[in-house]
Amino acid sequence: MGVTVKDLLQLPSFRGAQVVTGTSRLHQTISSLSVLEVADVNFFSRIIQTVQEEWYAEELVISSFYSIKDSVEQQCKTVQYLHDLGEVGLILYYVGIVMPDIADEVLELAESLNFIIICMPRNDYSLRYNEVIYEVMEMIVSNQNMNEHFVNETLEKVSLLPEHLRSVEITLKLLSDRMKANIILTNSNLDIINRVMWPRNSSLHVEDLIRSMAPSILNGRMGEDELNSSCFVEYKRVHQKNGEALYLFLIKENTKLPPKTVDQISEVVQVAINLWGDKHNEVSEYALVKAIVNDESEKMRRLASLLYIDVSAIQMMWLVYIQDLSEEKRIREDLKAHLSQYYKTAVIQTIDHCIVVLLGNCSYKYNEFEIAAEYIETTSLIAEISSIVYSPRMRDTQDVRRMYQLVNGVSKEVRRIYHHRKLYTAAEIRSMNRAIDLSKQGEEITEECLSIMEPLLDDPDALETLMTFLLDAKGNMDDCSKLLFVHKNTVKYRIKKISELIGYDVTVNSESYDVYTACMVYRLIHN
Repeated sequence: MGVTVKDLLQLPSFRGAQVVTGTSRLHQTISSLSVLEVADVNFFSRIIQTVQEEWYAEELVISSFYSIKDSVEQQCKTVQYLHDLGEVGLILYYVGIVMPDIADEVLELAESLNFIIICMPRNDYSLRYNEVIYEVMEMIVSNQNMNEHFVNETLEKVSLLPEHLRSVEITLKLLSDRMKANIILTNSNLDIINRVMWPRNSSLHVEDLIRSMAPSILNGRMGEDELNSSCFVEYKRVHQKNGEALYLFLIKENTKLPPKTVDQISEVVQVAINLWGDKHNEVSEYALVKAIVNDESEKMRRLASLLYIDVSAIQMMWLVYIQDLSEEKRIREDLKAHLSQYYKTAVIQTIDHCIVVLLGNCSYKYNEFEIAAEYIETTSLIAEISSIVYSPRMRDTQDVRRMYQLVNGVSKEVRRIYHHRKLYTAAEIRSMNRAIDLSKQGEEITEECLSIMEPLLDDPDALETLMTFLLDAKGNMDDCSKLLFVHKNTVKYRIKKISELIGYDVTVNSESYDVYTACMVYRLIHN
């Protein structure tokens, strides 16, 4: 067992600290610390998203929330964002000095997420970050040796991640962080499939190292090889379910990994391949799409090259959710027949209950949203489709991956917000995600959000008309009247009256956004 949060709380530097949320997770293993003083979530997000996607599954964050000490809303957003990144919890300093106390909304949100907040001793000016950093890292380093439970512990950590993160690549990242080593997976020809560098910005030429060992490896001489005085390479053979061999390389600078550690890492990777890497060396469009959404960047580039698919041309994504997998093949063929009229690049593959459609090089000057709307209106398989999310302006595969993860994160709430639709835009999904975050941020914040609708709360017809008009009919009077089974003039009268009561003209986009958000939050809370 590695170092747990409970172990850390016994250190002298934590004396007087209080665990205020997430007490059921004190058994969680910790392998690193990070200091956060940039707490503007938008800025922090841009920093994180400029590098390869990560999952910080064994990290605690230290902060005082100084830059957002006066904004409970920003504090809640930061907690939500840290949780979404996979951070275990937050060590909060200078409570009573920087902030008078931890807001109830922050505590409620953290507890609902099972996110740990450790409050360091209140009103104590003498506290220093470096005391906790030194003692925690000293304990982590002294406990780096493997134990007999290492394999099971590592696999359990991956299995508890969100579904889209359970992959060979994420397993390699966790192992790399734990062992502070470069981990490479190749096919039997020593072409790199997965590559995780330590540190992530390492410029070590691992391809050259592996190629220099190719003669001995391909001639069947298995084992380890010392390349120079400061770099050690160990390698093992692992197998896919179909029996095809892959090579696992562990490259560590300055120190050599013990043989038992190499064996344990090899066992973890072998099981990960069995669980999440079916046909890991397969060359197919399915494997390419899986590599994109799972952030297997090296594998993605290799497959795109072998399949002659220009992933940089991908500018559009549809996510088509289906109700019955037995109809999946028919729907894919139907999509292909429709989209081949308009796009030169079309990759259409199914992952679980979602058909991922990646599009590029639109052949004609068509409005691309109308292409999606036309499909919804004309397909004979509409009854088999739960929803379609239309995502334009995908700048790169990172955009594809983020949107895929975002949509999967909110997909269970779609029907609670939108009652009568099957086609959604990426902008609507982002708005939905913000509404879901708002609905979780405590009573005070949700009441403030819903206050705009207060004049309507005693009028069920007005409430239903407003929400149907904005959410289900997208501001279209005709569609709203059909959904409500009332005359169009009745809708016009009600909307005019509603706008007067709340002080916002809900027929004008610039004025209706706050009302739109409030409607989503209302449905999330009351449905």
